[in-house]
Amino acid sequence: MSTVLQAHRDACDALLTRALEERGCEPELAAAIEYAVLAPGKRLRPALVRLANQCIGGELEKAEAPAAAVEMIHAFSLVHDDLPALDNDDLRRGRPTLHRHTDEATAILAGDAMPMLAMKLLAESPNGSAMCAVLAEATLRMIEGQMMDMAAEREALAADEHNLRSLQAGKTGALLVAAVQLGALSAKASAEQIKALNAWASHLGELFQLTDDLLDATASSEAMGKRTGKDEGKSKLTGVRVYGLTGLRDRIQNCRQEALNALQSFGPEASDLRLLTEEMADRSR
Repeated sequence: MSTVLQAHRDACDALLTRALEERGCEPELAAAIEYAVLAPGKRLRPALVRLANQCIGGELEKAEAPAAAVEMIHAFSLVHDDLPALDNDDLRRGRPTLHRHTDEATAILAGDAMPMLAMKLLAESPNGSAMCAVLAEATLRMIEGQMMDMAAEREALAADEHNLRSLQAGKTGALLVAAVQLGALSAKASAEQIKALNAWASHLGELFQLTDDLLDATASSEAMGKRTGKDEGKSKLTGVRVYGLTGLRDRIQNCRQEALNALQSFGPEASDLRLLTEEMADRSR
């Protein structure tokens, strides 16, 4: 795991646990939500909220609610993405997917509940209205990206670079950009700072998805904690399909540089963001 993300993981897990305990749900539903939200993972999105807050010089406690909220949205997306009607996956984060651990109906309802918990958490926070708007828009764009993914599987979407970047900007990038924007809002960042951080997060989102595409084609299921090699047989629109393995590695390095360029207006306060960019690109080696 990235050293930058590792430094934030325990704090992210603690705030997620606290947020779920404070919300309270019907016991079976609560157990299913906890299984999904607290599953082992990188905690990239809540860490981005915290990192953006720190980069602006904010107070970390003001980043707690948006950090928990964005991870709940991410967890909901994984639960629904794994369902038989979509990717039909049995393994997520090294253990059975929620619909295999419980049942399909429980997984659907738990996935439905997570966005509601996230929005309620944000609505009760300072600057809650603006934060809810950011996260709601990102969630919609993420779902639109999933629709593009399904269209690609039906071969109703051309396998070209434009469509690939549009798909990935929604399915993966939208929530990463939202995480950074939420962190910046929690620290009262300027419009210029938010613009620069959003640009960095957009490039990071493409970098993250492209390295995932590469690893899906080259890494083992054990190393990834989920089934790999599944994209090729489904006509998925991926970086491997558009660029080929060699071209994909080149595009990953271009994304790395574009992300670093987006941080040029920041000084040492963005050192963790630069390090995370380098570590993300290193996953492809």
